[in-house]
Amino acid sequence: MYKWQQVKVLAQQGESIKKIARRMKISKNTVRKYLRDESPPALKVRKYEKALDAYKDDIYAMVEKKYIGTRIFNELLSKGYTGSLSAVHRYLQGIRKDEAVKEKATTRFETLPGRQMQYDWKEWNLPIGGHNVRVYFHEVILGYSRKKHYTWSTRITAQDVIRAIEEAIFHFGGVAPELVIDNPRQMVVAHRRNGVVCYSDDFLKFCGLYGIEPNACRPYRARTKGKVERPFYYLEEHFLKGLEVAELSCLDGLLKDFTDRYNARLHSSLQESPDERFIREKGHLRAIPSVEPALLYAREIRKVSNDGYVSWRGNLYPVAMRYCLHDVFVEEIFGRDITVYDLSGNIIVRHEVRLFDKGKRPEHPEHAAINEAYRKKRDSYRLRLINRFRELFPEQGETYITGLKKNATVNLSWHLEEILKFYAFSSREEMSAVIAECIKLGAYHKNTVKRLLGEKEMRSLPPDVLSAGPEMRRTDISRPLTYYRVEASHA
Repeated sequence: MYKWQQVKVLAQQGESIKKIARRMKISKNTVRKYLRDESPPALKVRKYEKALDAYKDDIYAMVEKKYIGTRIFNELLSKGYTGSLSAVHRYLQGIRKDEAVKEKATTRFETLPGRQMQYDWKEWNLPIGGHNVRVYFHEVILGYSRKKHYTWSTRITAQDVIRAIEEAIFHFGGVAPELVIDNPRQMVVAHRRNGVVCYSDDFLKFCGLYGIEPNACRPYRARTKGKVERPFYYLEEHFLKGLEVAELSCLDGLLKDFTDRYNARLHSSLQESPDERFIREKGHLRAIPSVEPALLYAREIRKVSNDGYVSWRGNLYPVAMRYCLHDVFVEEIFGRDITVYDLSGNIIVRHEVRLFDKGKRPEHPEHAAINEAYRKKRDSYRLRLINRFRELFPEQGETYITGLKKNATVNLSWHLEEILKFYAFSSREEMSAVIAECIKLGAYHKNTVKRLLGEKEMRSLPPDVLSAGPEMRRTDISRPLTYYRVEASHA
């Protein structure tokens, strides 16, 4: 090309053919040829016929049967081939390149309104409160309008996937009859090369209840669901990179704001926003059937501890104290919340899953009130004991209580209760005299009172001792042993 250009320039400058040939070091005939041709020179590639082209059909047949190169070479030798093994390998390599190109060839199509949904998820390590947490972002997109719905979870079980799709269905306000998915183990048990797909029972149950036809794309061919693949790139670049949140609850609002902006954004291929196209698509979606959640989502039985906690994945969560030692159902939602139900299916309480303080026992909201009520009850009983003691022994009671406080301290109530038991079998005069003697001796202890009275203590306090009823007198309830005598008769 350079020589052709130089010949044209030198000829325009008035140089002779001889001088041009000498200067460019080419023949004069070549100069004449360049001057005659108006169009630039073009490279002509010589076509070579390969010896293996004669066996092309045989080679393709053996490739279809998955023969290796050496096997194909040996078969060709029996058919009269005289070339080398390396030539066969180069020929096979060319065939594989052609097949790879055909495999990547993709046809684009647009689905009808309300016809198809696509689902996928993306895994991301998100800083939450200074900790890196693995979060799974679920996306469901309508094929016609490209209307998107995002949610997230900290796990990726089959129930999390089903819950994400169901949440999107309620967000869209209708059901598309076809759902295009990848081949995750949560939904697809097996997908063979011949197109036979085996779906999991949980996923089939969900699809059956909602009237959805699942469509798993070919393995390693994610572009089959390309409408849901591309938005993940936008999600990563415009939302996830650089995102940090103080706690899990902050993520919901941020993700919703991003989804609203994304759905309102102009689609580069459709030249409309998903929200605008969704107005035309919404009427084509099928009505949402009524489905009992218990049919889709498993609930595990747990027993509430005697202090009002239920254990879930290594953490304790408070439950109303009236359910202590009762069985309850626990359901985990997206790995971020748990809901506790009673055995009738009524919701007892909801808790956010604790990810960073495993093993710690949180404060129970009812314990403080229960402890305060117990303290008040204990103090009230203690005050009743003291007042009753003062009422029975108005002269010595206050002095004895003062001395008992110094000696018995925290056991004051116990000593008073034990002493009042003796009053049930002694007269007030006897008890007053004993109390006065204890004060004189400086002996403030229930055993001293017991020894001075010469009585045996009872096992429990009679219920009417603390009442203001009539004074009880000592009664002789002894009975002779002859009462229990049994006469034996001999035959």
